[in-house]
Amino acid sequence: SDIYACTELLNVPAQVDSSVSEIGVNQISHMKEKLLKEDFLKSSGIQLVAHSPLLRARETSVGMLGCSAAPASSSDGATEQKAESVSRVVETDLLLEKTPAEWTPLYYSGFKKRIGDFEEWLWSQKEDKIALVGHSQFFKAMLGLDFKFGNCEVWKVEFDLSKVDCTDDGIVATIDKEKDEPVKAEPAASKWKLPPQWFNLELQYSCDVEGSPKTI
Repeated sequence: SDIYACTELLNVPAQVDSSVSEIGVNQISHMKEKLLKEDFLKSSGIQLVAHSPLLRARETSVGMLGCSAAPASSSDGATEQKAESVSRVVETDLLLEKTPAEWTPLYYSGFKKRIGDFEEWLWSQKEDKIALVGHSQFFKAMLGLDFKFGNCEVWKVEFDLSKVDCTDDGIVATIDKEKDEPVKAEPAASKWKLPPQWFNLELQYSCDVEGSPKTI
């Protein structure tokens, strides 16, 4: 609704490029231990990690996955960090959070186009097992959900862009791309109705560290 959109725009910390909060640091540390215990990257076969260029996304990617791409421009000499089992780490502006302007009708079509551009980029990557570190409003819109992912949660979803007509005008998740085999239809009992190119969404790891109250 318009009222909900306005309250999201007033959530200033979500709109600026800032470090994670103290609570966020604790959540990242908690999830790092959980994922290390499960040997997440290796057991999931993650080959590529892609993250937003926003600082909090970079800090989350480094903290939870041990991966961060070398920034395009850096005054502090930051370099790439990559877990041994991961082949590549990339940073892409396509994963940026939904901006204040993109909440408005005038620019929303541009936001939808950015989602479409990201999906095409994702489909063009050579890796089949991909971890994305991004932002809740972006993933919510891309997956057509009526809720946002919680901080530091790890979700799994499968992706097949060949299930949609890409000539028509126009979202931390791990991606399974099925390019060479027929894709199974989304189960009728699925909890969420997703766009046709996305299916089999499931929560893999939740964060047990309580977050801060929502900002209004």
